[in-house]
Amino acid sequence: MDDVPTLPTPAVPGAHRWHSYRCPVCGHTDEVDLDAGPQAWVSCSHCHAELEVAVRSPEAAAAAVRVATRRWRVR
Repeated sequence: MDDVPTLPTPAVPGAHRWHSYRCPVCGHTDEVDLDAGPQAWVSCSHCHAELEVAVRSPEAAAAAVRVATRRWRVR
């Protein structure tokens, strides 16, 4: 069974790459890929509210979320 594909391993052992969150505006549950760092700014896929999503530790599956007060641009 060498031809079975395997999932990529996270950079940190025991770390989750995808984190779930619930939008505080509409209650919709979604997931975000935080591969680039411990936080990201995303739009809710249901109500399009701008959200700030962050994880406290790479091992956590759930992410903390709040309505974004300012959207930072990465250049």
